[in-house]
Amino acid sequence: MQHIGIDIGTTSISTIIYDRDMQKTESASTPNSTWIPSANHWEKTQDPARIIALVKQSLNGLLAVHGEVKGIGVTGQMHGILYIDEQGNAVSPLYTWQDARGNEIYRDNKTYAGYLSELTGYPLATGYGLVTHFYNSVNNLVPANARRICTIMDYAVMKLTGLKAPLTDYSNGASLGFFDVERLAFDVQALEKAGIDVSFLPRLTNTDASCGDFNSIPVFPAIGDNQAAFMGSVQNVEQSVHITVGTSSQISVFSEKYIKLPGLDTRPFPGGGYILVGAALCGGSAFALLKSFFEQTLLFLGISEWDEDEIYRAMTSVAYQPDDLLKVSTLFDGTRRDPSLKGAITGLSRANFTPQNLTVGFLQGIAQELHDFYQTIPDSIKSGKKALVGSGNGFKKNALLRRVFEDIFNLDIKISYHDEEAALGACLISLKKQEDC
Repeated sequence: MQHIGIDIGTTSISTIIYDRDMQKTESASTPNSTWIPSANHWEKTQDPARIIALVKQSLNGLLAVHGEVKGIGVTGQMHGILYIDEQGNAVSPLYTWQDARGNEIYRDNKTYAGYLSELTGYPLATGYGLVTHFYNSVNNLVPANARRICTIMDYAVMKLTGLKAPLTDYSNGASLGFFDVERLAFDVQALEKAGIDVSFLPRLTNTDASCGDFNSIPVFPAIGDNQAAFMGSVQNVEQSVHITVGTSSQISVFSEKYIKLPGLDTRPFPGGGYILVGAALCGGSAFALLKSFFEQTLLFLGISEWDEDEIYRAMTSVAYQPDDLLKVSTLFDGTRRDPSLKGAITGLSRANFTPQNLTVGFLQGIAQELHDFYQTIPDSIKSGKKALVGSGNGFKKNALLRRVFEDIFNLDIKISYHDEEAALGACLISLKKQEDC
């Protein structure tokens, strides 16, 4: 029995086919080269029509070489939105999770996200779909023929099945903001208090039924990529701490019961329960920033040619000898709650001011930010956790990073067995939903 999973990421679109009987997977990835240039430094948008074309191209490529497929699961980048008309067609770009319009000043020296957070009590951040929609509404940027908002993965399901309106899983709905995670519903009162037209909201679902067919193959409602990556990486949800280091970084821990913790997101988990998530804006991008600094140093010294792979290999081959004084805070993009925060390097001395110590310090900063999130989780939830499960290229290609995380968390680290974990998670969810039907 074969199932396909699709992950519409910010930088790539990945597909995986999973043969449950053979316990075999085959994956592929193509760059998501759909960015739309903008004169506004804060605007980060992509072209949904080109994304759908890439999704169908990848999907048809798999179907052309494989036998019977029983189901298709979809996941993708959370928080972002696009607008659709009455016929279910996109009438706007995809405003991605990286879009920073919510950090622009709205009134009384408050940002759009800050104003909404203070008004409603919800911890909102730029990039959250309903923050983006609020900004667009205030600034008359909502297309005249727009009728609803939806995520890019919900839009993909619509275009694969012919639906004219989105069906949004709780895991996607929660990522848009103004979502009561305990009740699993949008907070209509809070939205109306902010003056946001609730008729734009997508319809929520937790159905196990498919949304329709693509080439006679059932396509199931899309789920958030955080939940999908957790599902595709972790074998035992009760005993594992899931770490992802890509451009950003996240720590995720499963909880059977709803709990609200400062600084962490509580997100619905498909099939029941929740995951507690600490999301850092800098992960692998902090390490890339240090690499760029080394490259600029070479240019400054008059060296104009170098092998990028050699620089990376030199950085990742540093011996792990943590310095007790040198500390690096990797908050180079701030945090979701406070984008004004900056990174810092402290504790420098004549003895420790070396490229090797800076390299280790940067990796410690990445790990420490996630560990700080972990420390806020009650012992009753942490007590059964026996291992870190790492996914993303940041872990798979950097043994030094793995060593740093083991030291800071004092837990053994396991690397997920598969590539494209989020696509695999979507695949597994579709398989489970089909069995439950």
